[in-house]
Parts: sequence; structure tokens; C-alpha cells
Amino acid sequence: MRTIKAYIQVIVIFLTNYCVRLPVIILMFSRMKVRYRNSRIVHSTRGPFLFLPNHTNQWDPFLVSIVPWKPVRWVASDGLFRDTSKLLLFAIGVIPKIKGQSDMTTIEELRRAIALGFPVGIFPEGEQNWDGTTSELIPATAKLVRLLKIPVIVPICKGAYFSKPRWAWKMRRTRVEIHYKRVIDADEIGGMKLVEIERRIKEIFRHDEYEWQKSTMTPILSELRAEHLELVHFLCPSCERIGYLHSRGNILSCACGYHVSVDKFGFFSYPEDGPSFETPREWVIWQNRVLFERIKDALDGNESDPVLLSDAGFDLMKSERAKSMVYVLSGEARLFSNRIEVGDPGGELVSFPLREISAVNTFKQQKFEFRYNKAQYRLQPPNRSVSGYKWEKACKGLRELLVERGEW
Repeated sequence: MRTIKAYIQVIVIFLTNYCVRLPVIILMFSRMKVRYRNSRIVHSTRGPFLFLPNHTNQWDPFLVSIVPWKPVRWVASDGLFRDTSKLLLFAIGVIPKIKGQSDMTTIEELRRAIALGFPVGIFPEGEQNWDGTTSELIPATAKLVRLLKIPVIVPICKGAYFSKPRWAWKMRRTRVEIHYKRVIDADEIGGMKLVEIERRIKEIFRHDEYEWQKSTMTPILSELRAEHLELVHFLCPSCERIGYLHSRGNILSCACGYHVSVDKFGFFSYPEDGPSFETPREWVIWQNRVLFERIKDALDGNESDPVLLSDAGFDLMKSERAKSMVYVLSGEARLFSNRIEVGDPGGELVSFPLREISAVNTFKQQKFEFRYNKAQYRLQPPNRSVSGYKWEKACKGLRELLVERGEW
């Protein structure tokens, strides 16, 4: 029997969602030209269902949720619950999850939401992608589908990346389309193997924003199209130094003189006599490989304890689950082969053994986070030009290398 508390929760979620929906719709539609395709699929699906959208824009949950008349209970990083907006997030029914690891509390909340008749939503990439191309599905996605046993609808957000890419702070006005596709019905799930569930989702899920833009050529109405691109493109293709790229307006330039411009359709224009890439994704793949090789070379070098990556002026923050971040100290952050150190030599210093660190990720545009001793830690950069993404790739690349060598 449903308790009075459950009924109150349902009422609060409905009321809050509908109070929030109108101003959000006005905000989004004033900044984006949004169109919906196949929305009848959502309206014809009876009972609760599972949304599994791609994730290219921080507004994706709101864009996707406008079509269903019932509020969608979204799963989101517990990092979003660490500021003043957490009461609103709880009120609209958002379910917190510890990023980068399985969380049974989240699964139980999902099941309770479904029992109350709510549709639920999860981003199966695990995070907003960096270059407009869908990432691999989280391995547990198919298991979750089989556990929940409700219809699966995959909304594909097209053009949303160009409106608000992960590395940017400001929105740009452009065309956005949301395409809905029901990929699995509830009565099918019991007879499907996990590989079949995953294959069915992947067939619809793959999407490349730049390929889509080639077919639509929709202008991006902004003069800040390169704003903070250095957060994802942190390594210069010309001089191959890290941290020397800076953006302004529609230009990303390096101290060495190399520069890239972003045209009105979001495509990169490279200098005629300099390195270039077919797509931004190829640049990202190249730089991450270079970073990995440098870490490998440093480990194989003559230094006994080399610094693999460093940045000055970080603030170290700490938090428990879904609680506000608390300041710990400030100083230089350094990555070694077996630890992360934060602080200044000769002064206060905090060290985190890599073997005891988990859930390494980048929160929002640039905040590098990880878990240690059941607490969440964050390295807060000193300005908006310092990439936290490079820290994520360095830590993950180092771990892969040590595992490969049997040293992890």
C-alpha cells in the first residue's frame, strides 16, 4: 500500500515540475529553435518507460522531458546536489547517483519511481560528451533495462551540441531536433539476452553532430563559437605543448602562433601551413594518445619519481554524498605514478594513493573529481582556461598503462 509520504512526494514532484516547466520552455525556446520528431511514440506508450538519450547539452533533460505529460525522474550526478539548487532538484524528482560507479541506492530509487507510475531517464553514456559524438554505453545499461522491465525509448538530440557544448558556458541560438524511437517493448525484455538488448540500443543510439550538421548546415548565431575550447583541446597540434591554447570569440590560438577559427556552422578552419584534422574528435583522439605516450615515456625515463602532470593554483574541495563541497586547501596539483598530491612543497600537502582512488571524472566544464575513502574530492581550477578533462584522461591513461604492465 502506498504511504501518505509517497502520495505527498508525487504531488510535490508534479506541482514543482509544472511550475518549473513554463519558464524553462520560455528560456530554451528563446535560445534554441527546437523541433520534435516522432513524439507520438511517447504519447502512445502506456505506463512508465525508460528514456535513454544521448547527452550533448546540459539542457538535454529539459528538452527531452517536454513531450511526456508526466514528470520524468532523471538520474543525475550527485555533484549537482552540492549547491543551493539541490532542494529544487529533489523537488522535481531528480535521483542522485555517485558518478563513475554502481550505486544500489539509485537503483532502488528508480524502482520506487516506477512503482509510483513515473517515467525515468538515464544518460547511458554516463556523462555529457565532449566532441558531439556519442560515447560507448555504460556496460551496465543492458542489465538495468532487464531489471526495470519497462519499455525503452531512445531520444536522439540533434544539434544540441552546437547550442551548448560541454566546454562552453554560454548558449548559442541554433536549430535543435529531438527524435524519439521506441527500441524495446516491455513484453520483449524477458526473452532477450543482454547482448541483444545492448545491440538494439546501439543501433539507434549512434550519432555524430558534425555529420548531422553537414546535412543541415544550420548557422550558429553567436560570436563566441570557440569560447573555452581549450578545455577539451588542451594540446596544441603545432608545438605540442599542454596548456598554451586560449580562446577568444571564434578563435582558438596558441602562444606559438598556431590558431583555429570556428565558422558559423561550427566547423574548424585550420591554417594552410599547419596541422589539421578531419573532425574535432580526431584532434581529441590524437592529443589523448600523445598525452598517454608522454606518461609512458616519463615512467620509462631516468627519473625515479617523475611528475607526469601539474597545474598551479588549484583549490582542493571535499564532500560527502549529495552535500556541499568544503574547502580543504590551495596549491599546485601534481600527478605521480602512484599518487596525486595537492599543496605546496614545504607547506601543507595532501596525498591520494592512486590505488585507492575511484570514479575519476570531470564535473561540468572543468572540475576534476574523484572518490577517496568514501568521500568526493574536487580540484577546482583557478580560471576558466585550465582543463580538468586532461587530468581525467591522464589518470585513466596511467591506470590503463599500469594494469597493462601488471603494476596495478
